Amino acid sequence: MRKTTRALAVVFALLLVLAGCGDDDSTGTTAGASDTTMGDMSGTTMGDMDMGDEEYDFGELADPSDATRVIEITAADDFTFTPESVAVDAGEVVTLRVTNVGAIPHDFTLGDTELQDEHEAEMAEMEGDMAHEEPNVFTLEPGETKEMTWRFTEAGEILFGCHQPGHYAAGMKGTLTIEG
Repeated sequence: MRKTTRALAVVFALLLVLAGCGDDDSTGTTAGASDTTMGDMSGTTMGDMDMGDEEYDFGELADPSDATRVIEITAADDFTFTPESVAVDAGEVVTLRVTNVGAIPHDFTLGDTELQDEHEAEMAEMEGDMAHEEPNVFTLEPGETKEMTWRFTEAGEILFGCHQPGHYAAGMKGTLTIEG
């Protein structure tokens, strides 16, 4: 029964994605381009970024030169991240390198359950272009790779998820454990 429910959720989510897809790429980026800086901000330094007033209980955006390691994560069209769980140490600075190995757009959102739920609701209300860049969020076109370097400050468990229409509901999420 559980496999049937998941299969139906995946089919439904795929239908939602296909219904919302179009050929218009108003960003001017080339699908498949690789950007291994912070999101879509090639040449931007942390000092140039407007981080707003957002604070995160689990940490903060960090300088890539401070990272002690890189964790490779793939986003796939079967609505999965690989690996689906990762662990870091509290105080550690880690670069999360995410690659979209699929043929449809995905995004990567880092945050606790409340943040994921809020972002899911925001994405459900958005129409048209689903691309966005925030300190803890980026969108990946097919074949694209982006990085997010983060200093994890508080022990606990947070999530990473994809909030393209129907993806999160279909189970496209993973767990990041911050070990104290």
